[in-house]
Amino acid sequence: MLERIEGELGDVCGDKAYASRDNAQYVEDRGGTPFFMPKENATTLSKGHPGWRRMVLHKKKRPESFDKRYHKRSNGEAVNSSFKRKLGTYLRSRKWWNQRRETALKVIAYNIRLLIRFRIRNGGD
Repeated sequence: MLERIEGELGDVCGDKAYASRDNAQYVEDRGGTPFFMPKENATTLSKGHPGWRRMVLHKKKRPESFDKRYHKRSNGEAVNSSFKRKLGTYLRSRKWWNQRRETALKVIAYNIRLLIRFRIRNGGD
């Protein structure tokens, strides 16, 4: 059974597909800060979702700050892309607990690959 992590959620970034009042409020209700890129025609009307209003106002009043925090999303996307290119997009296991194990082993292999590459490039002993 998966364990639920309690506590603060942190920053949650998403593209325009996730930009909705419900999603922004959901993140705020769990202690996080939403950073969903609002669509061009987005308004600050909260319609019962004050998290949405705060997010859109942050984007409009401090676009540099918003974009800097939103940019964290592209780092995650780059890692996912690299991971899939190097180790494949499919899991061979059929049962979910074996898929979890296979995924964990792929992550370990990916990180070891990065450490070896770092060591080779920096000539470290």
